[in-house]
Amino acid sequence: MILALLASGLVFAALTPRAVQAQAEYTVSGMIADTQGGGLSGAMVVALAKPDSVLTRFTTSNGSGAFAIEGLGAGEYVLQVTLLGHGTVRQDLSLTGEDVNVGTINLEVMAVEMDPLVVTLDHVPFLNRRDTLGYNALAFRTRPNATVEDLLRQLPGIEVENDGSITAQGEEVENVLVDGREFFGGDPTMATQNLPAEAVDRVEVYDKESDMAEFTGIADGEEERTINLELKEEARSGYFGRTSGGLGADVENASVSPGFGERATARLPATSESGTVAGGIPYAGALSINRFSPATQLALVGSANNVNQAGFGWGDAMSFGGRDFGRSGGGDDGLTETAMLGLNVNHDFGGNDDNWIRTSYRLSALDNFQNETRRQEQLLGTSASSLVDRATRTDTENASHRVNLNSQFTLAEGHELRLRGNLNARTSLLDRVDFQDTHSGTGQFLTAAATNYDVDSDDVGGDARLTWRKRLDDSGRSLFAEARVNLSDSDRLTNLASSIEGNVENPRARAGDVLQEQTNIGQTLTHSVRLSMTQPMPAGSMLEVYGERSATDEDENQSVFDIGPDGRTLNPLLTSGFERTYSYLRGGFRFNRTNEAGRLTFGVRVQSSNLEGTILDRSEEITNGYTHVLPNAEYRLQLDDMRTLQFRYSTSTREPRMTDLQPFVDNRDPLRIREGNPDLQPEYTHRLRTEYRFFDTFSFVNLFTYANVSVTTNDISQARTVTERGLQTISPVNLGRAWSADGGASFGTPLRWMGGQVDVNYNLGYSSSNEFVNQVENLSRSLSHTVGIELENRAKEDYDVRGGAKVTLSDVSYSLNEELNEDYVNSTLYGSADVHLGAWTLGTEFQWRLYDQDLFGPGRNVALWEASLQRRILNDQAEIRLVGFDLLGQNQGVSYTNSPGFIQERRVESLTQYVMLNFTWYLGNRSMAGAGGRGRGGDRSRR
Repeated sequence: MILALLASGLVFAALTPRAVQAQAEYTVSGMIADTQGGGLSGAMVVALAKPDSVLTRFTTSNGSGAFAIEGLGAGEYVLQVTLLGHGTVRQDLSLTGEDVNVGTINLEVMAVEMDPLVVTLDHVPFLNRRDTLGYNALAFRTRPNATVEDLLRQLPGIEVENDGSITAQGEEVENVLVDGREFFGGDPTMATQNLPAEAVDRVEVYDKESDMAEFTGIADGEEERTINLELKEEARSGYFGRTSGGLGADVENASVSPGFGERATARLPATSESGTVAGGIPYAGALSINRFSPATQLALVGSANNVNQAGFGWGDAMSFGGRDFGRSGGGDDGLTETAMLGLNVNHDFGGNDDNWIRTSYRLSALDNFQNETRRQEQLLGTSASSLVDRATRTDTENASHRVNLNSQFTLAEGHELRLRGNLNARTSLLDRVDFQDTHSGTGQFLTAAATNYDVDSDDVGGDARLTWRKRLDDSGRSLFAEARVNLSDSDRLTNLASSIEGNVENPRARAGDVLQEQTNIGQTLTHSVRLSMTQPMPAGSMLEVYGERSATDEDENQSVFDIGPDGRTLNPLLTSGFERTYSYLRGGFRFNRTNEAGRLTFGVRVQSSNLEGTILDRSEEITNGYTHVLPNAEYRLQLDDMRTLQFRYSTSTREPRMTDLQPFVDNRDPLRIREGNPDLQPEYTHRLRTEYRFFDTFSFVNLFTYANVSVTTNDISQARTVTERGLQTISPVNLGRAWSADGGASFGTPLRWMGGQVDVNYNLGYSSSNEFVNQVENLSRSLSHTVGIELENRAKEDYDVRGGAKVTLSDVSYSLNEELNEDYVNSTLYGSADVHLGAWTLGTEFQWRLYDQDLFGPGRNVALWEASLQRRILNDQAEIRLVGFDLLGQNQGVSYTNSPGFIQERRVESLTQYVMLNFTWYLGNRSMAGAGGRGRGGDRSRR
């Protein structure tokens, strides 16, 4: 019913205004010339509807000065013509029953500032070039003191998740640049969450090429989806920033239990954690100071809070603790306290962009508490399934140091050197208590397990890349070289205690106890050298020939001691060591041809790889060699000023990870024991991606689409051995082919008849993969559809109102046991409003997440409501803001996961009701200083 209503509303909104306009549409044409009668190209010709001068249609004059504005309805207009360096001309225009030719309009040369009524290209929202999609920030209104992240949430085709991660046209954004310069090592959220939206003039989305590809001018398939923030002229000089602090109070019921798995949850030990990680007064403080000049960018940022604001990029959060920690903290992932301090320095030497340095340092700390429950429906065989209730309590403490360096030096004309490096040091502590009960599909008890383990780990790593270019002659022939090195070192100590109940004779009998101390020490060194030469070819083409050698050396040692009455005893069955070396020889060519209409690149690489491994405790050697042919191609076509089309085909191999190859046993989950497989072979993957972008500069209708397909042969999947009681042993194996595909479309159009804007999004995801369960093959398929619609007002001076819905339909099937096939629907309804009353702003936001009640039985939906009252004071130099978060006391993190072996619902106790009073002081250039945030839960999401 929701989908039907949304579809009906969309059709009505999209077709109604067109039907009205179709009754009477006229064209206004003419010529723009100087006072001597010579045609002027690039003049902006705008039709403003009377009486309120609303922009209706516009165009620009062509090379001879001719113009034509089409699609105007009958009525009274002001025809306005502007051109930089010339006086503005306006004349009344009346359209009644026919097209109008206004003849020649002459512009006088004038070096004066245009008055505020002039409509310029600044307000055209998109600029669509061959390889770049540009958004004009002035065309997307944000609330006062908004961050760049708030601005990005309004841009069609860009999705910003609650954790700050960004997706643009279906690809994850890996870099955010500021005026083309890296900002804190390219970590996206450092720029988007700490820079003010008011400082941005234009947002550009493109695929940033690697250092080698930038030097050669030929794409090498290592592009990264990148956002570049072009600043306004006044923000490029001077300093701006903010400092803020807030204190709050918890509401008494500020802890929401996840909501199912009561029996497993009841076995968890009691805890005092509630509401915030510190268990006390909610607080938040932040500092952001930026000092920019044409040659230098300096930025100092810092933050500390216990209300789930990350304060740093997810590159830090995901790296905490290596394999033991995921995206702990932030968003709805438990209760989090963080602190961060960072310094970024960018400098261009000699006043040009040939010699420069970009460097940054960050100190980050994150403490996270999670109280979660999971419910899994597992596939155990052709006629067997299980339902797992799992309750977990996790405490983590993490600290990280990160240094980034990127520099370029010009040794002589046509002779450059670029150095890039990163250094990371992390310490992590984890304490986890886990209880799980497993029942058969018919309700019979199978097993129960209790696990407690704590981990103390230290990780140090770094990488460096040196790229060199030397032009050999005036024809453009050049020589290139690149050397890379990557080093990581990890040391982990784990204390494990676990017990299992359940055996065939007596299901409630204790089946096994484990009390162990485990140490893992591992090192990895990767190094490579590459040499290539480019040769100019006819018709603007370029040919590159290259060769490369690389190697990866890894070793890891695991020592396991059983703890008993007599102390520590070495367990020889679980103690092992493994060493491996992967070496590669690569050679090939790439051809590139670029012109105004587009770019064509294709190439072929031949790769020979060799594996040499040793299992230390067995004195067993593993050797394998492989040869692969890896073609790639890319074609970008600018169809016209409004349409761009792109195709990209690539191939790649993926060698097994160290954890897949090493014959270690991972018994931290006693019901799912994992061990490696030294006989794994590399995967081979084909990928095809296509993008289409369309923007109509007359109607402001936009359409962005993308589609991806990948096929993997020799897919590394898993084989599971399942006992009668549901105990599993899992090992990676090579199976057949795995397929995946995804695509999406984003459509937006103004609704001028109601003063609104509608955006519609659709995303499709499909995957197919195999696994073995007790030596029987299972083919799993997953299909999902996500439909979203959002409506907002266009004139936002007095108020900003938006609302929408997102519906996700998922379908999962298993060939081994069709009784487990499931289809379910989850949806989100949301709305927000900001009302500006002079210096006061009243804001509210509501989100209602609805979850399928048939998948795991009745469950609790989540309603999240926030309200705020803001007052600008001291001539807008400061503001006071009162926020009430989760006024209904229902917030919790909920996620659904599909895999070849199970369907899972996960619920995490999350930060709930609090109120906070926040004070913010803006520093420096006031017009650019507005970098305040909405506080926890106040971010605008394009859902």
